[in-house]
Amino acid sequence: MARLVKFVSLFILVSSSFFNAVQAEKVNNLYSATWPVDDQSTAQRQRAVANAFAEVLVRVSGKEGVTQSSSIRSAIGNANDYMRQYTYRKLGLAEQIVYDKPLLLVATFDSKAVLRVLRDAGQPIWSEDRPSGVFWVAVEEGGERRVAAERDDTVGVALKRAAARRGLPIKVPVMDMDDQTSIEVSDVWERSVGSLERASRRYTSDFVVAGQLLQDSGQWKGRWTVDMGGDNQTFTTSGATQQQAVSAMMDKIADQLSSKLAVVLSSQAQTLYIMVENIHSIDSYAKARNHLANLSMVKAVNAVQVRGDKVLFAVDALSNAQNLISAIEIGNNLRLSSSDSMSAGGDYTVFRWVD
Repeated sequence: MARLVKFVSLFILVSSSFFNAVQAEKVNNLYSATWPVDDQSTAQRQRAVANAFAEVLVRVSGKEGVTQSSSIRSAIGNANDYMRQYTYRKLGLAEQIVYDKPLLLVATFDSKAVLRVLRDAGQPIWSEDRPSGVFWVAVEEGGERRVAAERDDTVGVALKRAAARRGLPIKVPVMDMDDQTSIEVSDVWERSVGSLERASRRYTSDFVVAGQLLQDSGQWKGRWTVDMGGDNQTFTTSGATQQQAVSAMMDKIADQLSSKLAVVLSSQAQTLYIMVENIHSIDSYAKARNHLANLSMVKAVNAVQVRGDKVLFAVDALSNAQNLISAIEIGNNLRLSSSDSMSAGGDYTVFRWVD
Protein backbone atom coordinates (compact mmCIF):
# COMPACT_ATOMS: atom_id res chain seq x y z
CA MET A 1 0.00 0.00 0.00
CA ALA A 2 3.02 2.27 0.50
CA ARG A 3 3.32 2.36 -3.29
CA LEU A 4 -0.27 3.61 -3.57
CA VAL A 5 0.39 6.32 -0.95
CA LYS A 6 3.40 7.44 -2.97
CA PHE A 7 1.40 7.50 -6.17
CA VAL A 8 -1.45 9.40 -4.50
CA SER A 9 0.98 12.03 -3.24
CA LEU A 10 2.39 12.39 -6.74
CA PHE A 11 -1.07 12.45 -8.31
CA ILE A 12 -2.12 15.45 -6.21
CA LEU A 13 0.62 17.42 -7.94
CA VAL A 14 -0.57 16.72 -11.49
CA SER A 15 -3.74 17.45 -13.41
CA SER A 16 -6.59 15.01 -12.90
CA SER A 17 -7.72 15.59 -16.50
CA PHE A 18 -5.34 12.80 -17.58
CA PHE A 19 -7.93 10.31 -16.35
CA ASN A 20 -11.41 9.86 -17.74
CA ALA A 21 -14.30 10.35 -15.33
CA VAL A 22 -16.47 7.26 -15.15
CA GLN A 23 -19.74 8.57 -13.83
CA ALA A 24 -20.49 11.39 -16.23
CA GLU A 25 -20.25 12.69 -19.75
CA LYS A 26 -19.96 16.29 -20.79
CA VAL A 27 -23.13 17.37 -22.59
CA ASN A 28 -22.27 19.04 -25.87
CA ASN A 29 -24.18 22.13 -26.98
CA LEU A 30 -25.91 22.53 -23.61
CA TYR A 31 -26.70 26.15 -24.51
CA SER A 32 -28.05 25.38 -27.98
CA ALA A 33 -31.57 24.17 -28.68
CA THR A 34 -33.70 23.33 -31.69
CA TRP A 35 -37.30 24.01 -32.55
CA PRO A 36 -39.28 22.70 -35.56
CA VAL A 37 -40.62 25.28 -38.03
CA ASP A 38 -42.60 25.27 -41.26
CA ASP A 39 -40.49 27.94 -42.94
CA GLN A 40 -37.87 30.65 -42.38
CA SER A 41 -40.29 33.55 -41.90
CA THR A 42 -39.69 36.16 -39.17
CA ALA A 43 -42.81 35.18 -37.22
CA GLN A 44 -41.84 31.48 -37.21
CA ARG A 45 -38.29 32.36 -36.19
CA GLN A 46 -39.31 34.57 -33.25
CA ARG A 47 -41.60 31.90 -31.81
CA ALA A 48 -38.97 29.24 -32.32
CA VAL A 49 -36.22 31.31 -30.64
CA ALA A 50 -38.41 31.91 -27.58
CA ASN A 51 -39.26 28.20 -27.35
CA ALA A 52 -35.62 27.21 -27.83
CA PHE A 53 -34.53 29.61 -25.07
CA ALA A 54 -37.15 28.16 -22.70
CA GLU A 55 -35.79 24.70 -23.50
CA VAL A 56 -32.23 25.79 -22.69
CA LEU A 57 -33.36 27.22 -19.35
CA VAL A 58 -35.13 23.96 -18.47
CA ARG A 59 -32.11 21.94 -19.57
CA VAL A 60 -29.54 23.97 -17.63
CA SER A 61 -31.66 24.24 -14.49
CA GLY A 62 -32.81 20.61 -14.66
CA LYS A 63 -36.21 21.89 -13.58
CA GLU A 64 -39.16 21.62 -15.95
CA GLY A 65 -41.18 24.14 -13.94
CA VAL A 66 -38.49 26.82 -14.16
CA THR A 67 -40.49 28.70 -16.80
CA GLN A 68 -43.23 29.41 -14.22
CA SER A 69 -40.99 32.01 -12.57
CA SER A 70 -42.04 35.56 -13.51
CA SER A 71 -38.45 36.70 -14.03
CA ILE A 72 -37.76 33.67 -16.22
CA ARG A 73 -40.87 34.34 -18.29
CA SER A 74 -39.71 37.93 -18.74
CA ALA A 75 -36.32 36.70 -19.99
CA ILE A 76 -38.00 34.32 -22.44
CA GLY A 77 -39.98 37.25 -23.81
CA ASN A 78 -36.65 38.85 -24.71
CA ALA A 79 -34.97 35.68 -25.95
CA ASN A 80 -33.28 37.46 -28.87
CA ASP A 81 -31.22 39.48 -26.37
CA TYR A 82 -29.55 36.28 -25.15
CA MET A 83 -29.05 34.59 -28.53
CA ARG A 84 -25.62 34.45 -30.13
CA GLN A 85 -26.57 32.87 -33.46
CA TYR A 86 -29.15 30.77 -35.26
CA THR A 87 -29.33 28.57 -38.33
CA TYR A 88 -31.69 26.10 -39.99
CA ARG A 89 -31.37 22.40 -40.65
CA LYS A 90 -33.45 20.33 -43.06
CA LEU A 91 -34.90 17.21 -41.46
CA GLY A 92 -34.63 13.67 -42.76
CA LEU A 93 -37.68 11.48 -43.30
CA ALA A 94 -37.64 9.74 -39.90
CA GLU A 95 -37.03 13.08 -38.20
CA GLN A 96 -39.95 14.72 -40.03
CA ILE A 97 -42.26 12.01 -38.65
CA VAL A 98 -41.10 12.82 -35.12
CA TYR A 99 -41.04 16.62 -35.45
CA ASP A 100 -43.97 16.93 -37.87
CA LYS A 101 -42.14 19.82 -39.59
CA PRO A 102 -39.67 20.05 -42.49
CA LEU A 103 -37.08 22.30 -40.76
CA LEU A 104 -35.35 22.81 -37.46
CA LEU A 105 -34.23 26.19 -36.21
CA VAL A 106 -31.00 25.77 -34.23
CA ALA A 107 -30.38 28.62 -31.78
CA THR A 108 -27.30 29.10 -29.58
CA PHE A 109 -27.47 31.28 -26.47
CA ASP A 110 -24.79 32.99 -24.40
CA SER A 111 -23.86 30.63 -21.57
CA LYS A 112 -22.91 33.35 -19.07
CA ALA A 113 -26.17 35.17 -19.71
CA VAL A 114 -28.19 31.96 -19.20
CA LEU A 115 -26.45 31.26 -15.89
CA ARG A 116 -27.00 34.86 -14.79
CA VAL A 117 -30.73 34.63 -15.57
CA LEU A 118 -31.04 31.45 -13.50
CA ARG A 119 -28.95 32.74 -10.58
CA ASP A 120 -30.86 36.04 -10.45
CA ALA A 121 -34.10 34.06 -10.32
CA GLY A 122 -32.79 31.83 -7.52
CA GLN A 123 -33.07 28.72 -9.71
CA PRO A 124 -30.86 25.60 -9.57
CA ILE A 125 -28.06 24.95 -12.03
CA TRP A 126 -27.03 21.56 -13.41
CA SER A 127 -23.50 21.35 -14.79
CA GLU A 128 -22.47 20.01 -18.20
CA ASP A 129 -21.14 16.78 -16.64
CA ARG A 130 -24.14 14.46 -16.37
CA PRO A 131 -24.80 10.74 -15.90
CA SER A 132 -25.22 8.86 -19.16
CA GLY A 133 -27.66 6.08 -19.94
CA VAL A 134 -28.16 3.37 -22.54
CA PHE A 135 -31.77 2.86 -23.67
CA TRP A 136 -33.08 -0.52 -24.80
CA VAL A 137 -36.65 -0.17 -26.07
CA ALA A 138 -38.73 -2.97 -27.62
CA VAL A 139 -41.45 -1.60 -29.92
CA GLU A 140 -44.54 -3.54 -30.96
CA GLU A 141 -46.07 -2.45 -34.27
CA GLY A 142 -48.16 -4.36 -36.79
CA GLY A 143 -47.96 -7.53 -34.74
CA GLU A 144 -44.16 -7.52 -34.79
CA ARG A 145 -41.56 -6.48 -32.25
CA ARG A 146 -38.20 -4.84 -32.80
CA VAL A 147 -35.55 -3.12 -30.69
CA ALA A 148 -35.28 0.61 -31.38
CA ALA A 149 -31.99 1.39 -33.11
CA GLU A 150 -29.83 4.49 -33.25
CA ARG A 151 -30.39 5.25 -36.92
CA ASP A 152 -33.37 5.30 -39.28
CA ASP A 153 -35.79 4.47 -36.50
CA THR A 154 -38.57 6.81 -35.37
CA VAL A 155 -38.36 5.64 -31.75
CA GLY A 156 -34.58 6.03 -31.81
CA VAL A 157 -35.03 9.59 -33.08
CA ALA A 158 -37.67 10.26 -30.42
CA LEU A 159 -35.33 9.00 -27.68
CA LYS A 160 -32.51 11.27 -28.83
CA ARG A 161 -34.83 14.25 -29.23
CA ALA A 162 -36.31 13.80 -25.75
CA ALA A 163 -32.85 13.37 -24.22
CA ALA A 164 -31.49 16.45 -25.99
CA ARG A 165 -34.44 18.50 -24.73
CA ARG A 166 -33.47 17.68 -21.14
CA GLY A 167 -29.70 17.62 -21.65
CA LEU A 168 -29.15 13.92 -20.99
CA PRO A 169 -26.26 12.14 -22.72
CA ILE A 170 -27.75 8.86 -23.93
CA LYS A 171 -26.86 5.94 -26.15
CA VAL A 172 -29.33 4.08 -28.34
CA PRO A 173 -28.08 0.63 -29.41
CA VAL A 174 -26.84 0.40 -32.98
CA MET A 175 -28.35 -3.11 -33.22
CA ASP A 176 -25.49 -4.46 -35.31
CA MET A 177 -24.42 -8.11 -35.27
CA ASP A 178 -22.78 -7.70 -31.85
CA ASP A 179 -26.02 -6.43 -30.33
CA GLN A 180 -28.16 -8.97 -32.12
CA THR A 181 -26.04 -11.87 -30.89
CA SER A 182 -25.85 -10.63 -27.29
CA ILE A 183 -29.50 -9.74 -26.78
CA GLU A 184 -32.90 -11.03 -27.87
CA VAL A 185 -35.94 -8.86 -28.53
CA SER A 186 -37.68 -10.88 -25.79
CA ASP A 187 -35.00 -9.83 -23.27
CA VAL A 188 -35.80 -6.19 -23.95
CA TRP A 189 -39.55 -6.74 -24.03
CA GLU A 190 -39.43 -8.54 -20.68
CA ARG A 191 -37.02 -5.91 -19.35
CA SER A 192 -34.50 -8.53 -18.25
CA VAL A 193 -32.08 -6.25 -16.40
CA GLY A 194 -29.34 -8.86 -16.00
CA SER A 195 -29.15 -9.64 -19.71
CA LEU A 196 -29.30 -5.98 -20.65
CA GLU A 197 -26.52 -5.05 -18.23
CA ARG A 198 -24.20 -7.49 -20.01
CA ALA A 199 -25.21 -6.23 -23.44
CA SER A 200 -24.71 -2.63 -22.26
CA ARG A 201 -21.05 -3.01 -21.39
CA ARG A 202 -19.98 -1.89 -24.88
CA TYR A 203 -21.95 1.34 -24.33
CA THR A 204 -20.15 2.66 -21.24
CA SER A 205 -22.88 4.32 -19.18
CA ASP A 206 -24.06 5.02 -15.65
CA PHE A 207 -27.58 3.67 -15.89
CA VAL A 208 -29.57 1.29 -18.07
CA VAL A 209 -33.17 1.76 -19.22
CA ALA A 210 -35.26 -1.13 -20.50
CA GLY A 211 -38.68 -0.47 -21.98
CA GLN A 212 -41.55 -1.80 -24.01
CA LEU A 213 -43.65 0.45 -26.19
CA LEU A 214 -47.00 -0.67 -27.59
CA GLN A 215 -50.31 0.73 -28.75
CA ASP A 216 -53.36 0.00 -26.62
CA SER A 217 -56.86 1.51 -26.93
CA GLY A 218 -55.61 4.28 -29.20
CA GLN A 219 -52.79 5.28 -26.83
CA TRP A 220 -49.09 4.49 -26.93
CA LYS A 221 -48.03 3.03 -23.61
CA GLY A 222 -44.54 2.60 -22.29
CA ARG A 223 -43.43 0.35 -19.46
CA TRP A 224 -39.97 1.21 -18.18
CA THR A 225 -37.37 -0.19 -15.80
CA VAL A 226 -34.44 2.04 -14.87
CA ASP A 227 -31.35 0.54 -13.24
CA MET A 228 -29.20 3.14 -11.52
CA GLY A 229 -26.40 1.27 -9.82
CA GLY A 230 -28.58 -1.59 -8.63
CA ASP A 231 -31.47 0.66 -7.64
CA ASN A 232 -34.21 -0.52 -10.02
CA GLN A 233 -37.31 1.57 -10.57
CA THR A 234 -40.33 0.72 -12.70
CA PHE A 235 -42.99 3.08 -14.03
CA THR A 236 -45.34 3.60 -16.97
CA THR A 237 -46.06 6.46 -19.36
CA SER A 238 -48.59 7.04 -22.11
CA GLY A 239 -49.35 9.44 -24.93
CA ALA A 240 -51.21 9.89 -28.17
CA THR A 241 -47.96 9.20 -30.04
CA GLN A 242 -44.78 7.22 -29.48
CA GLN A 243 -42.95 10.49 -29.06
CA GLN A 244 -45.21 11.65 -26.22
CA ALA A 245 -44.81 8.38 -24.31
CA VAL A 246 -41.02 8.50 -24.77
CA SER A 247 -40.81 12.18 -23.81
CA ALA A 248 -42.76 11.57 -20.59
CA MET A 249 -40.35 8.78 -19.70
CA MET A 250 -37.29 10.98 -20.34
CA ASP A 251 -38.79 13.79 -18.25
CA LYS A 252 -39.25 11.45 -15.31
CA ILE A 253 -35.65 10.24 -15.47
CA ALA A 254 -34.28 13.77 -15.92
CA ASP A 255 -36.37 15.06 -13.01
CA GLN A 256 -35.04 12.31 -10.76
CA LEU A 257 -31.42 12.97 -11.70
CA SER A 258 -31.68 16.75 -11.50
CA SER A 259 -33.35 16.60 -8.09
CA LYS A 260 -30.04 15.21 -6.82
CA LEU A 261 -27.55 16.99 -9.06
CA ALA A 262 -28.96 20.43 -9.88
CA VAL A 263 -28.51 22.82 -6.96
CA VAL A 264 -28.92 26.46 -6.08
CA LEU A 265 -25.24 27.17 -5.60
CA SER A 266 -24.00 28.99 -2.54
CA SER A 267 -21.50 31.79 -2.99
CA GLN A 268 -19.34 30.27 -0.24
CA ALA A 269 -17.84 26.76 -0.33
CA GLN A 270 -17.86 24.53 2.74
CA THR A 271 -15.45 21.65 3.27
CA LEU A 272 -17.08 18.24 3.62
CA TYR A 273 -15.23 14.95 4.13
CA ILE A 274 -15.79 11.81 2.06
CA MET A 275 -13.91 8.60 2.83
CA VAL A 276 -13.69 6.05 0.01
CA GLU A 277 -12.90 2.41 0.71
CA ASN A 278 -11.60 -0.30 -1.62
CA ILE A 279 -9.00 1.89 -3.35
CA HIS A 280 -6.35 -0.61 -4.45
CA SER A 281 -4.61 1.19 -7.30
CA ILE A 282 -3.73 4.60 -8.64
CA ASP A 283 -6.34 4.03 -11.36
CA SER A 284 -9.18 3.48 -8.88
CA TYR A 285 -7.94 6.45 -6.85
CA ALA A 286 -7.97 8.68 -9.94
CA LYS A 287 -11.44 7.56 -10.97
CA ALA A 288 -12.86 8.06 -7.47
CA ARG A 289 -11.33 11.53 -7.25
CA ASN A 290 -12.70 12.52 -10.65
CA HIS A 291 -16.10 11.10 -9.73
CA LEU A 292 -16.22 13.66 -6.93
CA ALA A 293 -14.56 16.51 -8.83
CA ASN A 294 -17.03 16.36 -11.73
CA LEU A 295 -20.11 16.94 -9.58
CA SER A 296 -21.75 20.28 -10.31
CA MET A 297 -21.69 21.46 -6.71
CA VAL A 298 -18.01 20.61 -6.14
CA LYS A 299 -15.41 23.36 -6.36
CA ALA A 300 -12.31 21.37 -5.38
CA VAL A 301 -11.26 17.91 -4.16
CA ASN A 302 -8.10 16.99 -2.25
CA ALA A 303 -6.90 13.74 -0.70
CA VAL A 304 -5.98 14.45 2.93
CA GLN A 305 -5.36 10.99 4.38
CA VAL A 306 -4.57 7.49 3.13
CA ARG A 307 -4.67 4.37 5.27
CA GLY A 308 -4.74 0.87 3.85
CA ASP A 309 -7.27 0.81 1.04
CA LYS A 310 -9.07 3.92 2.31
CA VAL A 311 -8.65 7.49 1.11
CA LEU A 312 -10.17 10.49 2.86
CA PHE A 313 -11.08 13.37 0.54
CA ALA A 314 -11.74 16.96 1.56
CA VAL A 315 -14.45 18.22 -0.77
CA ASP A 316 -15.12 21.94 -1.14
CA ALA A 317 -18.82 22.00 -1.96
CA LEU A 318 -21.15 24.84 -2.92
CA SER A 319 -24.09 23.00 -1.37
CA ASN A 320 -25.02 21.15 1.80
CA ALA A 321 -23.87 17.67 2.78
CA GLN A 322 -27.10 15.91 1.82
CA ASN A 323 -27.03 17.35 -1.71
CA LEU A 324 -23.46 16.17 -2.09
CA ILE A 325 -24.19 12.66 -0.80
CA SER A 326 -27.26 12.31 -3.03
CA ALA A 327 -25.23 13.36 -6.06
CA ILE A 328 -22.41 10.92 -5.27
CA GLU A 329 -24.86 8.02 -5.08
CA ILE A 330 -25.91 8.42 -8.72
CA GLY A 331 -23.85 6.09 -10.87
CA ASN A 332 -22.40 2.64 -10.41
CA ASN A 333 -19.03 3.23 -8.82
CA LEU A 334 -19.50 4.77 -5.37
CA ARG A 335 -21.83 3.02 -2.94
CA LEU A 336 -22.65 4.12 0.59
CA SER A 337 -20.92 2.01 3.22
CA SER A 338 -21.67 1.46 6.90
CA SER A 339 -17.97 1.26 7.72
CA ASP A 340 -16.50 3.67 10.27
CA SER A 341 -12.91 2.51 10.54
CA MET A 342 -10.75 5.58 10.00
CA SER A 343 -10.76 8.62 12.24
CA ALA A 344 -10.38 11.93 10.46
CA GLY A 345 -10.72 14.20 13.42
CA GLY A 346 -14.21 15.10 12.26
CA ASP A 347 -17.39 13.84 10.63
CA TYR A 348 -17.26 12.14 7.25
CA THR A 349 -19.40 9.92 5.07
CA VAL A 350 -18.04 6.57 3.91
CA PHE A 351 -18.42 5.21 0.38
CA ARG A 352 -17.05 2.04 -1.18
CA TRP A 353 -15.47 2.14 -4.63
CA VAL A 354 -16.84 -0.49 -7.04
CA ASP A 355 -15.03 -1.02 -10.36
